[in-house]
Amino acid sequence: MKTGQFRIFAVVPIIFLFAGCGGRQESGEKEIRAKVPVTVETIHTADVADYLELNATSSFLVKSMIKSPIAGYVEEIMVTQGDRVLKSHVLFKLRTKESTALKNDSLNPYSFSGLITLKANMDGIILSVDHPRGDFIQEGDQLATIAVPSSFVYILDVPYESVSFIKLSSSCEISLPDGHTLNGRIFSRLPSITPGSQTQRYIIHPVETQNMPENLIAKIRILKRVIPKAVLLTKSCILADEVMQHFWVMKLISDTVAVKIPVTTGLSSGNDIEITSPVFSPSDLFLSSGNYGLGDTVMVAVKKKMTSK
Repeated sequence: MKTGQFRIFAVVPIIFLFAGCGGRQESGEKEIRAKVPVTVETIHTADVADYLELNATSSFLVKSMIKSPIAGYVEEIMVTQGDRVLKSHVLFKLRTKESTALKNDSLNPYSFSGLITLKANMDGIILSVDHPRGDFIQEGDQLATIAVPSSFVYILDVPYESVSFIKLSSSCEISLPDGHTLNGRIFSRLPSITPGSQTQRYIIHPVETQNMPENLIAKIRILKRVIPKAVLLTKSCILADEVMQHFWVMKLISDTVAVKIPVTTGLSSGNDIEITSPVFSPSDLFLSSGNYGLGDTVMVAVKKKMTSK
């Protein structure tokens, strides 16, 4: 009797041990089957334009250098930088060095003033005034620079490998730093290549030139090509590795299962990216949220389905 009782009590802990292991295994299976809440979207098609974007610098092509015809002193300055002047507008009054010497001589029998009036030789804008009042100048010294407003252009340096996309007389878009956008026309190109950067220079005429400063850097957008009915997918649906070389999407293959599918991307258009391969059906659904960091196959719970655009 004692021996039999000992055997019965020895079996009881083993039964409880197996019961505990079974409970943990069942709990683990429930964790594996947990579903990730996600939202989904479908592909859509639209025409996509590809642009060449380069920086350009504003400049006045036609400038006139106002130089001193005498050696003497700047007696009076009639203009400042930024002034618009007309032809024959008085810019400077100069005094010859001889008249300055005679002016201080009390025994001078002559009464000439020695003042020279210097006038603008063209309509334009004063870009610079190079000498202050009272400054001594030599004959031929530059006193001011006048620019012709109608000669205002943007200078665009194009890498030689992109020259084939630039067509003379074609239109382009000029984006200014303040967000203002205006139209332009590709007017001409210079027949030389910059040795260091291997770029070719183009001249772009803007439609608007009022109050535009020189040396302003703007972004030029030139149309390269248009892809009709490109297959597009929202950017949030497309995932990538750390170096942005491999791309993939999580596609829904059933109501609760999504799988990883590598894709090849093309042009970007706003919030969409072109998918060049593989070929998807308009009815296919792709994870747009909750898709980050998932494995190759995952159980999901769709919260909302977006209709195709």
